[in-house]
Amino acid sequence: MRVIGRHSTGIALGAVLTTAMAALGPFPAPTVTDALADRTQPHVLLDDEVAEVLVRVRGSSACSGTPITGTRLVITAAHCVLDGAGEVTAVTVVRDGMEHTPRAVLVDPRYFAAPGPHLDAAVLVLDRAIPGAAATLGEALPTQGIVTLAGFQPIDTDGTLLRGTTYDNRPTPKGVTGGFVEIESLPSGCVDRASSIEVAPDELKIGCGLIPGASGGGLFAESGGNVVLLGIISTVGRDLSYNGVTPLAAVRELLNHPSEYTHAVPDERPSATDAPITRQ
Repeated sequence: MRVIGRHSTGIALGAVLTTAMAALGPFPAPTVTDALADRTQPHVLLDDEVAEVLVRVRGSSACSGTPITGTRLVITAAHCVLDGAGEVTAVTVVRDGMEHTPRAVLVDPRYFAAPGPHLDAAVLVLDRAIPGAAATLGEALPTQGIVTLAGFQPIDTDGTLLRGTTYDNRPTPKGVTGGFVEIESLPSGCVDRASSIEVAPDELKIGCGLIPGASGGGLFAESGGNVVLLGIISTVGRDLSYNGVTPLAAVRELLNHPSEYTHAVPDERPSATDAPITRQ
């Protein structure tokens, strides 16, 4: 997850491409129910359909990901699968303690030279579909209803989110002593109205501020009983006031031109940390 200033922008927003996977119908705006309307507190632990969809992605950093319904695909961020030299690293998907190894990764390596949300997408191709909940790919952003930004976040010893006030502020869990601390993470996020999404050139912005661990997670809506993926968590503002989200146009570019973007997955990977690919 890159750290960026509050007013940074990207390049012109590309048109949403038609998926090569399947013919997806138009995305209807979800209905705001009373229950969802009450879930507007920022930075909450999630215990709902969105939380069940998320999987852990362990590659060049500890990240999140989203399996896609009816496929062997998991969507995550490019910076989660590229190492410090811009090469595809070995990556593992984990759900319910079970590890799944992708056979290939679709990613645009140009992200390494020009990091930004417009290229920060990766598609993991597994041997078989991961058992459990999955999301469908959205066609367009809803203009009304509720959206959830979600990914894995560190949890304090009292069960609350372990957060500082800035990106660089990493507090120690309460009551913990010693040189080595293993911190649990759980699905967490922010719930807000779809109308709050700021559509910037090649980037979506939503007030939240999820920190590393959430990279590769998603912006979601619920429609017709299905969880719908609308974008990929890419960046965070330095003051944790918002997250930058990669539009699904980047995913569809990968899916529509697999011969250009498919890379083999190495057998070994370095130890996963929360250190992102960074640029001075």
